[in-house]
Amino acid sequence: MQKFLEATGENRDAAIENALRQLGLDRDDVSVEVLDNGKKGFLGIGATPARVRVSYEAPDEPAAPAKPEKAVHTPVEKEKPAKPQHDSRPKKQDKPAKLSITTEDDTPRLVKAAPADFTPDKPEVAHPSRGERRRRDSRPHEKRPPVPAVPKERALKPVSEECMKKAETLATEFITGLLEKMGVVGTVSVLPQVECDQLRLEISGPDMGPVIGRRGDTLDAIQYLASLVLNNALDEHVRLSVDTENYREKRTESLERLARKIAMKVVKSHRAMTLEPMNPYERRIIHATLQDFNGVTTYSTGTEPGRRVVIAPDGGRSHH
Repeated sequence: MQKFLEATGENRDAAIENALRQLGLDRDDVSVEVLDNGKKGFLGIGATPARVRVSYEAPDEPAAPAKPEKAVHTPVEKEKPAKPQHDSRPKKQDKPAKLSITTEDDTPRLVKAAPADFTPDKPEVAHPSRGERRRRDSRPHEKRPPVPAVPKERALKPVSEECMKKAETLATEFITGLLEKMGVVGTVSVLPQVECDQLRLEISGPDMGPVIGRRGDTLDAIQYLASLVLNNALDEHVRLSVDTENYREKRTESLERLARKIAMKVVKSHRAMTLEPMNPYERRIIHATLQDFNGVTTYSTGTEPGRRVVIAPDGGRSHH
């Protein structure tokens, strides 16, 4: 079930970071819609905060079982004489129905539309005194540094040598059989281990075009299926990386060049640009490449498999 949360901040990045802090999610786990970029004002006068709406996937909440109604026995009253038909007292008007919060509506709002005769109750607000307002206005505004749009660093969990050997055998046999089903001539070899929880495999053969596919789609699918096999068979979590003809490194360099090229266009035009849909691995490359690029900010929008990276001007910095 998709839910929404609105948050504010001094600027767009601060508002997004505020929403992520409330939800306890990463930047890449949510979709961001900028509702208001905010204004800095002149010497703090007329400044308005930036406002964003963040959408995220949440598990469906089980419906609460209905409580059985208890039977109420009321005593039989004696008949009273009928009252006159004409009553001079004014009739009480029915209270309007109060607004109820619900998640059944698919529209990106936190409440349903109120009925036509709805009148909200006025909450009691304690107005600060003049002296208190002056003390608040005299406080200096704290400027927070912009938050880079980079996912949090992943904690490495070492995998035992016995489990890694078993993972090598399972993944190699599975991918070899998959290549035979695809009619591709190729061999699978194990690359030297770089990280303590990662297994690196390389496919080699005379024609690796069908293995790579369009922009690495087939290679990603092979890696995903082999990862499922490992996760179902092993007690420890092993990260799997499958490569061929050094495609991963070439793709990384290509994405880094693309990110810098689009960022330069965004700085010059002061208009946000959206990239093509990418998988989480490629989106992280874009975020990491532009985390220190002055004048732009990045965030992801949409849902898988059509999730995209947006490169937008941050408004507070300029590129030199």
